[in-house]
Amino acid sequence: MPETITEDKSNKTADSDKLTSLFNEEIYVRADASSVPASKFKIYDDIIEAYKAEGTLPAAKQKIEDHFKEHPESISAKYMLMILSFMEDPMGDANLVKSILDSFKAHGKWTIIEYITDSILKFGDLILALRVKAEALDKLKKNKELKVVLEKLAVKDKKNPEIAKKYALSIMEEDKPKAISYLKQAAEIFAKNKDYQQMEEIWTILVQNNYEDIAFFDKIERILLGHREKTRLVGLLYPLVDPFKAMEEWDRVIYFLKKILEHEPASQKARNELIRSYKQKYVNHSLLEDFLKMSELGNNRKPVKVCITNFERNIVFDTGNYVMHRNWGVGKITSISQTGDSIFVDFEEKKEHKLSIQMAITSLKPLKKDHIWVHHYESKEEVKSLFSENLPEFLKELLKSYDNRMMVADMKNELIGVFLKADEWSKWWAKVKSVLKKEANIGMNPKKKDEVVYHEKAITHSETLTQKFQANADLNKKLEIAMEAVRDADEAVEAGEFFISHYVDEENAKDPVRRLSAYLYLSEASKAWPNEEFTHQIRESELQSIIQSLSKEEALKISKGLENTDIKKGFKDLIRKYHPQAIDILVGLLFEVPVKVNRSVFQNLVNDEKYAELNLFIETVSNKSKDHPEVFLWVAKSILSHTWKFDWMNISEDNLVLRVFRILKPLAKIEDKGTKLKNQAMDILFGKDNTLLRETLAREDDEYVRKLYALFREVPYVTDLEKDQLLSLINEVKPNIVWDEYEGEEEADDDPLANLPADVVLVTRQAFNAKKLDFENLVNVEMVENSRDIGEAQEKGDLRENAEYKAAMEKQVQLQAAIKRLEAELKSARILDLSEVKTDKVAIGSTVKLKNKQTNELVTYSILGAWDADTERNIISYNSPLAKSLLGKTVGSDAVLIFGSTETTYEVLEISRYSMSGQEA
Repeated sequence: MPETITEDKSNKTADSDKLTSLFNEEIYVRADASSVPASKFKIYDDIIEAYKAEGTLPAAKQKIEDHFKEHPESISAKYMLMILSFMEDPMGDANLVKSILDSFKAHGKWTIIEYITDSILKFGDLILALRVKAEALDKLKKNKELKVVLEKLAVKDKKNPEIAKKYALSIMEEDKPKAISYLKQAAEIFAKNKDYQQMEEIWTILVQNNYEDIAFFDKIERILLGHREKTRLVGLLYPLVDPFKAMEEWDRVIYFLKKILEHEPASQKARNELIRSYKQKYVNHSLLEDFLKMSELGNNRKPVKVCITNFERNIVFDTGNYVMHRNWGVGKITSISQTGDSIFVDFEEKKEHKLSIQMAITSLKPLKKDHIWVHHYESKEEVKSLFSENLPEFLKELLKSYDNRMMVADMKNELIGVFLKADEWSKWWAKVKSVLKKEANIGMNPKKKDEVVYHEKAITHSETLTQKFQANADLNKKLEIAMEAVRDADEAVEAGEFFISHYVDEENAKDPVRRLSAYLYLSEASKAWPNEEFTHQIRESELQSIIQSLSKEEALKISKGLENTDIKKGFKDLIRKYHPQAIDILVGLLFEVPVKVNRSVFQNLVNDEKYAELNLFIETVSNKSKDHPEVFLWVAKSILSHTWKFDWMNISEDNLVLRVFRILKPLAKIEDKGTKLKNQAMDILFGKDNTLLRETLAREDDEYVRKLYALFREVPYVTDLEKDQLLSLINEVKPNIVWDEYEGEEEADDDPLANLPADVVLVTRQAFNAKKLDFENLVNVEMVENSRDIGEAQEKGDLRENAEYKAAMEKQVQLQAAIKRLEAELKSARILDLSEVKTDKVAIGSTVKLKNKQTNELVTYSILGAWDADTERNIISYNSPLAKSLLGKTVGSDAVLIFGSTETTYEVLEISRYSMSGQEA
């Protein structure tokens, strides 16, 4: 704990002789950093301890400060003031630390520097002191002690590549994996900082000991390409070829040679190496030399990328290899003609099917022998058993078949129809997500949404969190990922070290919000990992100053911007502790949505007995419930469920029930998407067997009860059944109630189309299903047949003069357009619930009997959506002119239809509900 230097109450006086003698001697001999002996520093420490024991440090400090003002070059005064600063604050006086260390470094006094840094480090692991001590130990050749300091620095100072490099090299013999890990960290930062000389010094070690870590070398490649260092990159990639060549791993050799040629296409050396590697890999291929000649890979005048593509496209066509045709599925190449111009393929439904090499190249996709569809071709039951009984292994095989990564949508397309039905996908994918949480080798790609990735080497939870953190640019999302590590503290220790290092640096950011977020995160991290040492960069006095400088509006804005609940609570506690307007700000926080820290804030205000402020808050949010619906419902539920039951509250529960009924109808417009608030409101009123409502109805008079029912019957999303249930409850509790005509406090909307979004179309279930069948027929029947027609037309030769091929392609474009249009229409459809259609006014879903006032003719129309419209059955669209003139009308009222210069008046005779049988209900 830091010590505060205060005056001793025993009235002891400082023994000034010790300091006077010391200062006089220093002046007399003109001691400075070049001449002061190391033994003096033990004397300085002893003097401080003596004054501390006597309780006279304040007076001694004043004397030292006075001397320092007159003699700013004084080593003794500077050192003792530095030690005293650490006794008051663990961070000490940074200026004094830097000044005294720099002065001795300039004269190469490494023994003294070791002593001074040891003195500083007694108060905590200050990074500057650790760095300088490491430098001193290196100069003094104290390698054993140096290793300990370097380890501390490597953990605390993760962004310093020189430290990571030094520490790695110091432990290479005893712990090679750990050393390589730090060297990789250093190499990455050297590359980012363009310090290529340092990076190249450790490159050979990394290649020799880490050549199989392709992901690391790919990362370095991306960094160097970002710096436009292609020539340097090529020089670094060449050494990676040798270890794989020695092991005859030709796929890896080819992989790196292709990278080299991608960055240096004119390299004849790389071309020749690539040709030799291809010959080694495909030594037994019957057409190897033919395909090499066809590719022209040896011709330096031909673009190397095109040559490689041509060769690799052709070389897969060999006896025993597998291919995929879009219509015929997987096939196995059984033989190649003696002339080498045709191949024979066994497809499941087409045995010994002959294709020209050129046709094979354009219409077949080569498959690796360990591809899942090859496995399925050879043993369907074995793969289906794997799918049903060992999902992790099935996923690994599937992902490895597609270069270890696959988009979720592609996975869905691959599996439906073979392993799953379309309606089984959601349930199966839920199982997959649970597997992803448990399997260390499989997970979602943190850099690409909806992509599943398989890792050859298992990745830890710490690695996953760190990768997600680094891939995310959003500060709130980064903070949420770091807080996930706090919640999973035991499984994320290494991630915790990384996050702590990051947020220690963040405390030095210019943006106060970032600084506060970092401080609050580190406070949470210190609870999760109590043994993890770090030093806050924000002193408590500075933190207090930052909080006090915030206006109420700024404080509320910061809280709103903090999405993590624990961090938000921490900020609230700082406001409560330091801000002079804390109560006003806390009351403001009660209005914040979503409701996260509101309960904690409310309890703080209750504990502080701020009853007047709380009553004003409850009154305000009740009177302005439409402006604060979520907060109002939280307050209403807390009071009506008796979670809050306080004598000081001034609100009537019956009045609150009435206010909840009043907000039901506005919620339809307030919450145009979703039902969260609507469900909360209904749960408040009707939860727990209607106990609350039953008791309220019993207490109140008939007028109050009639008002509740009038409000409820106007709520658009409440069903007739629910309205009837409320009426039954009222009649049960108040059997003698007198029902006056009461229209409610608000008029119902006359125009039922007013709140209908422009892109939404109302349809009956029957019309929706018919449209869906049309869509599925296009996708599953007509498109499949079209693909088959295209494939068969392609096999007939020259496509330029192939009329069947052109017609099939034109039809494909038409089908794709029709599918896109139908898909959009289905997404915009909303099913019309005919059971909810009222009969007091003409509405969508009504059947209306009309009388033409000009001709006295009687006609009957049903009003539905455009998909249901049928003039032969007198069903009209609600967007038609006649329907629009009728909507909202009641029995006996007139509707005027103006069509061009003609005006027709209809009288509404009857209104009934449309039924699917075509008869009125």
